[in-house]
Formats: sequence, C-alpha cells, structure tokens
Amino acid sequence: MTGQAAHPPRTLRVGLIGAGLMGQTHAEAWKRVPGALVANLALDGHAKALGERYGLKGYDTLQDLLAAVDVVDLCTPTPTHRELTLAAAEAGCHVICEKPAALSVADAIEMQRSCEANGVRLFVAHVLRFFPQYRAVKARFERGDFGAPRVLRLSRVSTPPTVGSWLLDEEKSGGVPMDLMVHDLDYARWIAGDVERVYAVQTQQAGKVMVQATLSHSGGAISLVEAGWAAPEGVFRTALDVAGTLGTAEWNSDAPAPLRRHGPALLPGQLGATLPALDGDPYGDQLSHAYAALRGGTPFLVSADDAVAAVALGQAVQQSVETGGAVTPQRWK
Repeated sequence: MTGQAAHPPRTLRVGLIGAGLMGQTHAEAWKRVPGALVANLALDGHAKALGERYGLKGYDTLQDLLAAVDVVDLCTPTPTHRELTLAAAEAGCHVICEKPAALSVADAIEMQRSCEANGVRLFVAHVLRFFPQYRAVKARFERGDFGAPRVLRLSRVSTPPTVGSWLLDEEKSGGVPMDLMVHDLDYARWIAGDVERVYAVQTQQAGKVMVQATLSHSGGAISLVEAGWAAPEGVFRTALDVAGTLGTAEWNSDAPAPLRRHGPALLPGQLGATLPALDGDPYGDQLSHAYAALRGGTPFLVSADDAVAAVALGQAVQQSVETGGAVTPQRWK
C-alpha cells in the first residue's frame, strides 16, 4: 500500500481498466481533466491500442498498475467489479466503478466496506444523475418548484445487445433490471426517496425484452419505470415525466424542444416556462466531479450507500419478475 489515498498528491494519477464501449467513453471523458488519466491495464491488443490512442502507459499486470496510480477507473463487466475493487482498495487506490456496483447487495456491501477499511473512497458511476435534463428536474424539486414528488414515469429502451455480448448472459449482467433499468431505479430513489415495495413484470419475444416496474416509495410517491432491449437497430430512447404537488416536468429524447415546466407561475403573469437549452457532457461532468471530490475530500453526488441501494432495487425487480409478486427491497442498515 502506497498511502496515496491518505495524502493525495496535487494531481491524482488515474489508471483505466477496461477497453470496451465504456472504457472508450471514459477515456474520452477524462480529457476534461488534463493529465489525470495516465495508465491502463493493457492485457490484449484492443486495450493496448486504446492506451496508445490516449497516450497512456500500459501495464501487463493488475499489481503493477495499482502500484503506479492513485485511482482506478473500472469499466469492466459487472462480475469483475468486486474482485477488482477489493484489490484496488488493498493497494490504497480510490475506485471509480461503472454501474451497477455488483450483482448482489452482499458484494456491493463488501466493496463499500473494503474501501472504508483501507481508507479509500468508492464512487459508482450512475451517470444519469449528471444528465442535464434529469439534473434540472432534481434541482427544481429541491427548490420546491414542483412541491413533493407524487408520480414519476421513467422510460429507457434500446437496441438489444449484439449476439454474443456478455450482456445477454443474465447471470453475468443481471439482464435488463441490473444493466439498463438500474439507471432509472437510482434516479427514482434520488427524487422520491427510499422504496418500500417493488412489483415488476417482464415480456420477452423474439429476442426483445421489456420490463415494467412499479415502485412504492416510503414518502408516498409512486414510480412507474420501464426499460427494455426492444428497440429497432440503432435506436435508443429515454424519457421522464414527473409530477409533484405543485407542478410537472416532462422530457423525452425524441422531442426537439427542451425540458418544459408546467404549473404555478415562476414569475408574475407567467403560465409556464421553457427551460434554457440544456447542453452538457454527462460523462465528462461525472468524472470531473468524482476527481474533484477525491482531491478535495468533498461528498460524491452518488454515495456508496446510493450504489448499494440501486443494486437492492435491481435485485427486487428481478425477484418480482421471477416470483410474480411484490417484493420488499433488501435492507442492509
């Protein structure tokens, strides 16, 4: 253990593990923090090519990489997250980990506790919290513009993964609930609070899968969440429609107009308001936020508890689909 985490240097050195779609996405996003991403685990030709493209020093072993960096960014298949996180924590490295943290609450808790025991921090990349439309809705609930959350409708539908992808193996990916719906499960809890009960159904036909879930929040709100690998080739759609006691907001990725706000006037004589154009780089914003929080010792927008809770909700959706009944998400505190 090098002790980097206890006394962070002025520039934290980041090592990337993973060279698939998310590895490439994160490598590009790290450009927002010049000089931070310095190395990657280069176990095959694809990873070596990625490292060369971004000017990274490639390491042939995990141990050598961990000895050379202060932070590891895990962009690997979900079943590898636990083992890699434990190794990084024991080496004194902070961990940035792609969502979901793990496939089980037990593994997610072990990751959290290992980081705590070794004096390092764990950030799980629930990037939806950094998308400008979703962030804007959260901010307006916090300001009281919409009152208390009451009904949330969240949708996320994409082309099915390519044949042979590890994502299609539900034992490795957790299927639609863990890999795709988990974005909106985390967001629903972020807006409306803890969930007491989950009921879900799944429809599957000709390689297409859709899952619909109803979340009953402890504060009285209801979230209706749908997600699926069911869109035509090359199509990805996402949408939100939320209602509070004082107003509503809606947005979908197909709409040309920006997020719109309806409800009581924000200004005298105003019946509604179109929010300004919402541009942004959510992946860059996410990694910049995590990096700044690690350097400054400030809180993450996504806590380790949030990450465990998202896994618990994904598990509850899976269990409800399997049993055909309502499920209480697993508690761990």
